[in-house]
Amino acid sequence: NHWRALNDSMWSPVPAVQVVVYRMLDQLRPHGWPVDLIDMMYLEDSTKEWAEDGIHRGPKIIHKDVNGNILQRGDSIVIIKDLPVKGSSLIAKRGTAVRNISLVHDNANQIEGKVGPTQVVLLTQFVKKTSKED
Repeated sequence: NHWRALNDSMWSPVPAVQVVVYRMLDQLRPHGWPVDLIDMMYLEDSTKEWAEDGIHRGPKIIHKDVNGNILQRGDSIVIIKDLPVKGSSLIAKRGTAVRNISLVHDNANQIEGKVGPTQVVLLTQFVKKTSKED
């Protein structure tokens, strides 16, 4: 939780502070919450170039549904097959709509969403994109 102080620091007018905050948020990206802060950050072009210089990212991970449609955070999907949920007696039924999905940042074959009250990880090969939630 102490990294959430970056939320205030990202608005600093000092470019060096902005660069450090951007790089720290980028390293914390797998936790999910820093993605929103990175999207909100405003950096001058030269400052953003400086911040991204030296960040070594692997190949970009693209999440696709069963039909090859690209999935994005916030999309709605439909489950196309009855899926047992590991560690639970819950079965995610075919035709169940899942709104406002999240992407698993290090695995292109997995997304997260709520099926009923339960947050679950779903395999992209068993979902079909319906629409983007705005």
